[in-house]
Amino acid sequence: CGPHTIDSINKTLDDLRVTKALIVCGPTILSQSDVVHRTQASLGDRYVGTFSGVAPHSPVSTVEEGVAICKDLQPEVIVAVGGGSTSDTAKGISMVWSGGGDIHDYAIQFEPPNKIIYPETPTETIPIVAVPTTLGGAELSSGGGGFTDKALGRKISLSGRGTRPKVVIVDGQALATTPMRIMLGTAIGQLRIAIESVYSTSHNPIGDALALHSIRMIMDYLPECVDRDLNVLLHAKTAACLPMLAMSAVGGGLGINTAIAHHVGGLYGVNHGEANAILLPHTMRYNLDACADRQVLIAEAMGIDVKGMSEEESGLAAAESVASLCRSLDLPERLRDVDVPKDGLEYIAAATLHDRALATNPKPISDATPIMDVMNMAW
Repeated sequence: CGPHTIDSINKTLDDLRVTKALIVCGPTILSQSDVVHRTQASLGDRYVGTFSGVAPHSPVSTVEEGVAICKDLQPEVIVAVGGGSTSDTAKGISMVWSGGGDIHDYAIQFEPPNKIIYPETPTETIPIVAVPTTLGGAELSSGGGGFTDKALGRKISLSGRGTRPKVVIVDGQALATTPMRIMLGTAIGQLRIAIESVYSTSHNPIGDALALHSIRMIMDYLPECVDRDLNVLLHAKTAACLPMLAMSAVGGGLGINTAIAHHVGGLYGVNHGEANAILLPHTMRYNLDACADRQVLIAEAMGIDVKGMSEEESGLAAAESVASLCRSLDLPERLRDVDVPKDGLEYIAAATLHDRALATNPKPISDATPIMDVMNMAW
């Protein structure tokens, strides 16, 4: 982590004992910033090619295209340059190219309210080096990524064993090239992970420590990111990394916000961070009566003076603090603002019931009714 860490990427490849590097990225970052070009230049003769087909929400087809590129170029390492979709796509490519078969062979199955079935995965996968360019944290997730499957009408999640990047290279200059709306939205997505980790049914003291400190840092540093000061961006990225470690500490425990946001994005192309920003105040309020004592901790981490407040009042104040922060950052407030149609809510709810994030929500969810209630409030 530093202002120009991309420049020393070959030291990382030396440590991994690999020489042939394939860059995986999206077309926009390739054409509109210098991050991919800096990475390629730093790789020098270790660079064997670029797959720039990454698309938002990681469609299954992009993984298939990336696997075909790997079969042709035979890289020894994947360098994933970009945000969450890039990280997920690289993981999917690594899993399918290393293990063979079809991406669906590695998809996690979820049966409401809390049964999760994990598939077998390859024992060895091609290593990934991540160069993140947003304040998201997909590169640190122990999961194998989420992929939009249009045929199924929902997102699928892969088992991630063996696909977490070997090294994450956080470069301040790379962060500074990202459009600010994307930057801010991805940070709210990390705030969502921190909050859901605290009141997940699998919460524990280690996860609490990481998640609550992340909440403090995000509330402090995020409003200052608009000035693009590299030191601020690096501190904000540090804050954004902590929820991923918290999520690992609690065994992946998340909740209804994560579950719905996956399919708002997958079905209607909404930026994942913005979907989380819209939903989070509503899901916090929905869960309040099942985890008010945990939401007090969240309120305190946000700097709210909870003295004299009941647990419920503290939780409502925390939800309003999130809503106020998102408004101050000019992030969208309603699903209709990001072109989610009213008649699309039922499709999202049906898809959400297959999402494993529901398994650790404070309130057990076995049917679509509570999902529809939350989305109607957010619409």
